[in-house]
Amino acid sequence: MPSYTFHCNECGEFTLFFKSSTGNRSIAECPICQLESNRVFFPPNLFSYSKELRTRIEKGMEPRRMTREELGSKPKRKQQPSGRPWQV
Repeated sequence: MPSYTFHCNECGEFTLFFKSSTGNRSIAECPICQLESNRVFFPPNLFSYSKELRTRIEKGMEPRRMTREELGSKPKRKQQPSGRPWQV
């Protein structure tokens, strides 16, 4: 069950749990003062990613340009003998 964080102007932040089938929740009622509260949106959780991936995401995920020499040569594939010579 996903948790959603809301901000009440009177009471502060609180967290509610909703079933995912209830749809998009952007406004909820504060459980203390019953005023309408807006949802707080957080950035995605990036702390579990490697440092290299985090820096690529922060840079806008620009692809790195490489030359043929940096890529190296392709390994040659072995021809596997076919057990069915009538099939190509």
